[in-house]
Amino acid sequence: MNDNQKNQDSEKIRYALGLFARIDDLEKAILAIKAAELPLIQVKVIAPPVPPGTVSEWGQRIAPLGVETWIVSEASGPCPWDMAPVSPKPTHPPRTKRDVMPNFHIWALERHAQQLDRHLRAGGGIAVVQVKTDAEERVAYAILLRHATAGVQTHEVRNIQDSR
Repeated sequence: MNDNQKNQDSEKIRYALGLFARIDDLEKAILAIKAAELPLIQVKVIAPPVPPGTVSEWGQRIAPLGVETWIVSEASGPCPWDMAPVSPKPTHPPRTKRDVMPNFHIWALERHAQQLDRHLRAGGGIAVVQVKTDAEERVAYAILLRHATAGVQTHEVRNIQDSR
């Protein structure tokens, strides 16, 4: 069994998070991910909150690139925000913030959650890339390290089948 098969069969889910201060940098990263043929279904974007009744520039620019894009809003609990998809698909079942990063509510260390919260409140966006193989991991990290000007985080979490 090679490393890629081991990672696919693993009980862990690996995430690479790119923190972006500017939409332009996030857009370049998404285009690079597409060019590298990393499956876009494994990529989600969390856009910063916007005042009620306004349109998210992040959502307008990123969602058309084919990436599932979510806008945050205030919430309470271990994850201090709620998220709603920019363009919910009518054929899909209702989605929740747990669909962005399955099991986040379980693994998020308080300091990581606080760092992500501060980043979103400061107007930044986050790209969440689920990497399933070592090759995908190398590609995703290289792209995020090149474009994510506010930092890159990596996380490995237990894969719980029904995380909702």
